[in-house]
Amino acid sequence: MDEFEITGIVRDKDGTISHCGVKGYGIQNVGLMEKLIMEEACSFFIYVGEEKRKVYVRISNGAIFLTTDPNGYNMDNLNSLPLLDNSFLRRLIEPVR
Repeated sequence: MDEFEITGIVRDKDGTISHCGVKGYGIQNVGLMEKLIMEEACSFFIYVGEEKRKVYVRISNGAIFLTTDPNGYNMDNLNSLPLLDNSFLRRLIEPVR
């Protein structure tokens, strides 16, 4: 199974991670990434220092999200990734209204 590194995150106006920067593949929608993981089409990971951490899909209170800790006991390291946050990038990925 192919695996891809997540290198940064994009938050929506509510502060939820909506997109991730995937090395070599640009900005990807979290919903699509969740689907790919659940269908076991590919996997994603991040580096915490020198340690490689697998990214999982977690469901909590009906919400589906990506996490490095599927049990929810430890800090989610996705929050420590660089924030890819500028107004041009936000305009590109926000839905057209």
